[in-house]
Amino acid sequence: MPFGTCPSCGGHNLRSSKIRGPAERLQSLIGILPFRCRQCGARFSTLLWDLASWKYARCPNCLSTELGSWSEHYYNAPLSVRMLVGLGAHRYRCELCRQNFASFRACKERFSWKKRRAAAQNAATGRDQPDKPQP
Repeated sequence: MPFGTCPSCGGHNLRSSKIRGPAERLQSLIGILPFRCRQCGARFSTLLWDLASWKYARCPNCLSTELGSWSEHYYNAPLSVRMLVGLGAHRYRCELCRQNFASFRACKERFSWKKRRAAAQNAATGRDQPDKPQP
C-alpha cells in the first residue's frame, strides 16, 4: 500500500489520527503513524517514509499531495516562507486543508476541479474509467 492511500476505499483524503496507547507511541518513533480516511472513516497505520514519493512536495499539515499554487498578491506569507520563495522554492497550496507553504520539491499531482468532478461523477455512476466512446 503506497503512503497516502486508504486500504479500505483507496481514497487519498487522509488526516492524521491521535496516537492511542504505548504500542502506537513506540511505532511512531520509527515512522509508523495512525491515519484516518475522511471518505470512509477507516483508521489504519502506515509507514510515513514511503521511498517512492520522498521527492515530491507534501502539505505539512495533512500530508496530501494534491497541491495548487498561491499568489503573494492574495496571501501575506510569513518571513520564513518569503525567504524560501526568494531562494527559489515553489509556492504550494493544499487544496484539502487550504494550507499555504513553500517547498523546493516538485509537485506530484496538480489539483484540478475538472479532474475532481470527473472522479466524483465516475464514482457515483460506478465506473472506473472516464467517459470514452463506446463501439
